[in-house]
Amino acid sequence: MARCGEGSSAPVVLLGSAGVCSKGLQRKGPCERRRLKATVSEQLSQDLLRLLREEFHTDVTFSVGCTLFKAHKAVLLARVPDFYFHTLGQTSNSLTNQEPVAVENVEALEFRTFLQIIYSSNRNIKNYEEEILRKKIVETGISQKQLDISFPQCKNSSDFSLQKHEIPEDISDRDDDFISNDNYDLEPASELGEDLLKLYVKPCCPDIDIFVDGKRFKAHRAILSARSSYFAAMLSGCWAESSQEYVTLQGISHVELNVMMHFIYGGTLDIPDKTNVGQILNMADMYGLEGLKEVAIYILRRDYCNFFQKPVPRTLTSVLECLIIAHSVGVESLFADCMKWIVKHFARFWSERSFANIPTEIQKSCLNMLIQSLVSIT
Repeated sequence: MARCGEGSSAPVVLLGSAGVCSKGLQRKGPCERRRLKATVSEQLSQDLLRLLREEFHTDVTFSVGCTLFKAHKAVLLARVPDFYFHTLGQTSNSLTNQEPVAVENVEALEFRTFLQIIYSSNRNIKNYEEEILRKKIVETGISQKQLDISFPQCKNSSDFSLQKHEIPEDISDRDDDFISNDNYDLEPASELGEDLLKLYVKPCCPDIDIFVDGKRFKAHRAILSARSSYFAAMLSGCWAESSQEYVTLQGISHVELNVMMHFIYGGTLDIPDKTNVGQILNMADMYGLEGLKEVAIYILRRDYCNFFQKPVPRTLTSVLECLIIAHSVGVESLFADCMKWIVKHFARFWSERSFANIPTEIQKSCLNMLIQSLVSIT
């Protein structure tokens, strides 16, 4: 069991070290994960839909009749690659946001709905893309065979990365100093998250670099701003970084930033083993990522509290670790749940060396809650 580090901004609690009761997880784990997935998925959809409606950092404009629609090339490439290549093709980088791209044979209302689906649907949207393309292909006299030859096809969305040979060279990142991604199981919150995660794993159309620990991360201003209130402020006109092509972040490691970026793009529900969960909570709070806080809290409840089932070997120590984390970061709900569980099983706790080692302030809180519980019984 990892101990709490002294002098750090958050107690050192590492994943993969706590004992877990498999029966407890089998009963409550799947339900909790489904709830978390639904919450994170909905949040991702709402963030991207707001990005579309408020037109943050748009870089392409479509004209449908007399109506103009602003959008983001990176989102289009990730979600509707066939539409992207057919509409923008190899000329995407030569276009400016002020030069509208005409979309013919489609009504304005239909195209607005199509964009909303692209930005917010949690499901596979291939059918919607094919319907729009079918109208353009049939009514402009372009055959499906010509389309297949003229524009490369992207892999199925189950493949996390866009392959190099499938991306036009003018939008493919070729730099070799891009940080390699840590290998750990990724579960995006939805099809939307799975599609957007490709943009980070294999950078396409990046427009900003983030430097941490001397390592470089390529990203997209629009997605960062949509997902994080911190980045939204930093990349607006008020901060000096808004006009720069790169930003340098302090106070976090490149591993922690990688976790954050996976969440920003994919709404991922997991954190690598041996990651400081307390630091992830602090980082999520600082960067305005409520969903990432929920993920970290879920992992603490699962791996260190066993969803507060009956005590099993090593659970006593791990719950105390979680209590300290919750107190340090200010997660009141988790702190309260830990306190209630400790009071309920206090006879098992009071003689533990780990209980004697927790801060005196927290010890007193446990004793006060125990006294209150005894008084209410009498």
